[in-house]
Amino acid sequence: MPRMRLRVEKPATIIDINRVVGLDGISVDAGAVTVGALVRQQTLVTHDGVAAVHPLLREAGSYAGFHTTRHRGTVGGSIAFAAPWAELAATTTLLGATITVRSTKAQRTLAASDFFLGPNQTALAADELVTEVQFPPAPAGTGFGFHEASPRYRDYATAAAAASITIADGVCSSAAWVLLRAAPAPLSIDVASTLVGRVVDDAAIENVVQSLAGLDPPTDIEASGAHRRRLAVTLTRRALADAWANAQEAVA
Repeated sequence: MPRMRLRVEKPATIIDINRVVGLDGISVDAGAVTVGALVRQQTLVTHDGVAAVHPLLREAGSYAGFHTTRHRGTVGGSIAFAAPWAELAATTTLLGATITVRSTKAQRTLAASDFFLGPNQTALAADELVTEVQFPPAPAGTGFGFHEASPRYRDYATAAAAASITIADGVCSSAAWVLLRAAPAPLSIDVASTLVGRVVDDAAIENVVQSLAGLDPPTDIEASGAHRRRLAVTLTRRALADAWANAQEAVA
């Protein structure tokens, strides 16, 4: 619909899938979350069962536009549209989600890391439809952090950072980190080699930040690449610090 409004797309036929049975449910089973493509973004944000096992979906989802638009926008629509500023693209990538798609001939499941190819570009074939998204359970002792910068309240993200850290025996046992709008698609950077086995203090976070020296974000009408690089540094510090603090609470 956004591309139609901008006259980028002019389809000959529009199919309303809102009445297709089975695409609008949410299930939480042993920490795993399955979300139907027609689930509204606001429903995902306010679902207490989802927030209990994957609080990042509530945190990041609350940045997805305004309260009114979240009541209309769907999870599957956001993922299939693959806007470069889409918070759900970053969170599905960070959480290791899988995306189920169907055509009239077959069904297949794709890792989120393989699904997003670039701005408004995905691995969907022309005859395929996103039907659901599956989020695996988070390990015990995991904390998340998400920070975003935009020119105006709830405007499109200029840059964003999402992080997860798992604590075992007082140190980081696993970690993940994704940047939004730092590359054509959500950018997942290996942070485990820097953080695993360590207490994630300011010095450890600065070691991670050093890896952004060669980052080359896109320049467009909204922001320069240099500005996005500076934002990525600041947002990464905040997201990692929050993830560590939340992980400490999870094991307390």
